[in-house]
Amino acid sequence: MITPLRARIIARPRLPKRTRTVTCASSRPRQEITPAKVIEAVSGKAAVYGVILGTTNWVVGDINPLQQMHYAEFIGLGVLCSSLSAISVDRSVERCQNITEFEDMNYLKTGRLAMVIFASMLIGCSI
Repeated sequence: MITPLRARIIARPRLPKRTRTVTCASSRPRQEITPAKVIEAVSGKAAVYGVILGTTNWVVGDINPLQQMHYAEFIGLGVLCSSLSAISVDRSVERCQNITEFEDMNYLKTGRLAMVIFASMLIGCSI
C-alpha cells in the first residue's frame, strides 16, 4: 500500500479560554493581624503552659506557684515556655492570611481562660 507524503492532520477545535472570577465572601475589607492580637496569643499560650506546669509542680512537689518563682529552675522553665510560645505564634502569623485564621489557629479563647486561671492561682496563693 502506498501512503501519500502529506498526511492529513486532524486538530482539536480551539475552545475559548476560561476566565476565573474571584469573588469576596464578605463585603468587609480584609482585617490585618494586629500586634495586640499577637501579644495576646503569646501571653495566652504562655499562660496555658504556666497553668499546666504550675499546677503539676504544686501537686507533685508541694510548692505553690508563688514559691516556684523564687527557684532558678522554674524561672528557666518559664522563660523556655514563653520563648516557645513566641516562636509558634510568630510562625502562625506568617502562615495566616487574615485575622479569623489566626484566631482559629492560636486558640485565643483558651488562652484568655488560662490567663484568668493563672491570675486566680497567684491571687489564691498570696491570700
